[in-house]
Amino acid sequence: MKFRFLIIVCFLSFSSVIYAQVGKVTGQLKDSVSGVPLKRAVVNLHTQQKALDENGSFEFVQIPYGDYDLIIEADGYERFSVSVSINKETMDLGAILIKGMKSDGADNSEGVVSVQDLEDENKDQNISGPLHSSTDVFVSNSGYTLGVGGFRIRGYDSENSMVYFNGVSVNNALTGRAVWGEWGGLNDATRFKDITPGLSPASFTFGDIGGATNIDTRPSKQRKQTKISYAVSNKTYTNRVMATYSTGLLENGWAFTVSGSRRWGNGGFVEGTFYDAWAYFMGIEKKLNTNHSLAITCFAAPSKRGMQSSSTQETYDLVGTNFYNPNWGFQNGERRNARVKNINEPYVILNHYWIINSKLKINTAANYTFGRSGSTSLNWYNAADPRPDYYRYLPSYQEDPIVAAAVAEAWQTDISVRQLNWDRLYQINYLSKLEGGQSKYIIEERRMDYSQFNLNSNFDYEYNENITINGGVEAKAYKGFFFKTIEDLLGGDYWVDVDQFAERDFQADTILLQNDLNNPNRIVKEGDKFGYDYTSNINYENLWMQGVFSYPKFDFFTAASVNSTQFWRTGNMKNGRFPENSFGKSETKKFYNFGLKEGFTYKLTGRHFFLLTVGYNTQAPLFKNSMVSPRIRNDFIPGLTDEKVFSSEISYLIRHPKIKARFTAYQSMFWDQNEINSFYHDVLRTYVNYIMTGINKTHQGLELGVEYKATSTLAVTCIAAVGNYRYTSRPNALIVVDNGSVPDTTEVVYLKNFFISGTPQAAGSIGLKYNHPKYWFASINASMFDGIYLDVNPERRTSIAVDGLLPGDPLISTVIEQKRMTGQFTMDASVGKSWKYKDYFINLNASVTNLLDNQKLVTNGYEQMRFDFETKNIDKFPPKLFYAFGRTFYIGLSVKF
Repeated sequence: MKFRFLIIVCFLSFSSVIYAQVGKVTGQLKDSVSGVPLKRAVVNLHTQQKALDENGSFEFVQIPYGDYDLIIEADGYERFSVSVSINKETMDLGAILIKGMKSDGADNSEGVVSVQDLEDENKDQNISGPLHSSTDVFVSNSGYTLGVGGFRIRGYDSENSMVYFNGVSVNNALTGRAVWGEWGGLNDATRFKDITPGLSPASFTFGDIGGATNIDTRPSKQRKQTKISYAVSNKTYTNRVMATYSTGLLENGWAFTVSGSRRWGNGGFVEGTFYDAWAYFMGIEKKLNTNHSLAITCFAAPSKRGMQSSSTQETYDLVGTNFYNPNWGFQNGERRNARVKNINEPYVILNHYWIINSKLKINTAANYTFGRSGSTSLNWYNAADPRPDYYRYLPSYQEDPIVAAAVAEAWQTDISVRQLNWDRLYQINYLSKLEGGQSKYIIEERRMDYSQFNLNSNFDYEYNENITINGGVEAKAYKGFFFKTIEDLLGGDYWVDVDQFAERDFQADTILLQNDLNNPNRIVKEGDKFGYDYTSNINYENLWMQGVFSYPKFDFFTAASVNSTQFWRTGNMKNGRFPENSFGKSETKKFYNFGLKEGFTYKLTGRHFFLLTVGYNTQAPLFKNSMVSPRIRNDFIPGLTDEKVFSSEISYLIRHPKIKARFTAYQSMFWDQNEINSFYHDVLRTYVNYIMTGINKTHQGLELGVEYKATSTLAVTCIAAVGNYRYTSRPNALIVVDNGSVPDTTEVVYLKNFFISGTPQAAGSIGLKYNHPKYWFASINASMFDGIYLDVNPERRTSIAVDGLLPGDPLISTVIEQKRMTGQFTMDASVGKSWKYKDYFINLNASVTNLLDNQKLVTNGYEQMRFDFETKNIDKFPPKLFYAFGRTFYIGLSVKF
């Protein structure tokens, strides 16, 4: 009995000793130059990770005695590491001075602009946004070094990433995307971001497979500063001026931030693409007391820019450059672009920050966004196609070699042949005007105006040292206004609002050709609406909650969300082809969905970690992919259903004073997606809506990011991504003729195993960066891109496309094969220097992208949605391509005080 008692006493004594040998570590981070406490940083010690409080302080508890690495990572600062010996219950490390990072131009997210961005800003894939994390080697480097090649992380579309502004969602309800250009030019005000890659838990949202970003512009957390900068570039704009003023939190509880910029240029890297963009930002915050703060934020980035369209390799070769732009021509000695993007979409955000107690915080945010988004384009009636690169105007269309040679010579010597001939368009309209006729050619503006109200309220509850619970509610109410207006009659007097294809097919029926039976044969002039006019209405509600559990050897989290979506169309015109089903409100589609995700982290040591995350969610289809022909009728796609997504990833992480690395294997599967393409159908000789349903996809691959700090001044970085992004189903296609001249038809599209386009399937980069103690730096990167596939024309993967060909005919593989472009190599370099003169901080940096001037890198391309079913000649309508810019530069100078 005594022996048992002795064992128990020894055990309890040993346990008390073990329990006693843990300590608490505290400290504060400050800027090494100004001495101001840092507001944002991630501090790592042993197996724990902490954020800073409002005073720049951190605290670790339950740290076993021993020697560890304290690693600090903060946006805009050099990575800091130091060895710490824990040998007492409480250790105060005092003030730790963190040295600011010399800017290398990578922060200039506007520098990563692909050629296709000039064609359609709604396809915005600014990689330095949704997954740009300063603490992750792969993500932080891929945006800058791989962005030139059109690389998208894991091949995801931008609607798979969530973007928030001060805690409120800014993803557009119609497209599912956040357009980073809507706050372009506000780099200083929007530089602080809370990034959550992939399926990792976020404190402000349930998230999505592409991660989540919260842009924090709260004035009280902005650096106190006045900053003025100027930059010159040859990319999309040539000049940029920017000014920012922040007070920080004043003694009276107020905080203010204002910022503004202008970016402009008469021609960037692509000829004819003028650029004129302004931006403004104002943030005001009032700290009411220790528990409550109110803030209001207003910003916008109105812009007007000339766009580039893709073209065929034949036209590029004729002109002698892969950056030929068919959208412009000379008028009165000046370049005029027919396709102009004009956007002005202001944001207003109201925040209430409520600290209930030391454990519970609530952030409620309301946002109202509104404005206009329009893109101009040529339209014509009973006249020749005005586009200079129309296939009938090219040498390849001519059967006579002599004629083909003459056409080629004209292309190379006569600018009025290879570019828009504005004088000719005006002349034809003038002749029509003399006869009392309408304009044959016009410039129309296709508008996508909208208003959207967003409401988010999230809470953060620290249950204890190990458990944190987050959750919130989210609501959206969207109205989109879609219509066309006459921008320019090009010297004519008027335009008649009828459908020219219906007029051709239904000459004897004056009802069918009307775009609006409420105003038949309406004469429209500049500024008038015509063609179509409808409103899209979308409501969305979401409830989510998650628990994050952190322990010395492992972490795990679980999260769930439930949401509902309702949308409908309201027609503002009574279309003659669908008089009973175009004007007024459509039926309302309702969807109820959910999402689940879980993750587990095993901490082998304080330097080695293993992570596993999985997630499954259902989601409503996007409105833009749900209607048969929203411009003219109220019909939804038959059998419209939810989309499903399953994603998983496993990672190995190294967090070492000299090495920071992550290796990840991932797989995402998508089911029941829809896609709608509208184009001119050569067999039906009219515009059609080609609707594919039952699209399944798989995105799988490997990611590697390694940063090795060879010395205190030299760092080596290596990132690589190998993906396999494919279609995994045979979708059903519904072909709907826009003017209703023939019945709808269906067909099977054999897309299974074809590659998904829009991004290289493989990419990688190796870089060196030297940081001198005297505040100058130099860096160089070499990048490779491969597995670049063109977007396929689904009709070339149907039975009718190879109808009449015998098995084994080599023409079959020619018709259905997906074209793979040649892999390419690029290099980038940057240098910079910082100075301090009295109370002024001066920074000069310069970067060169595509240093070797490689002009053969295809960033995107697609097969035309036209195919000669009779001859099976795929070269009659060859693919259209976008190329990455050649050698470009960016030079920026800033003064901060």
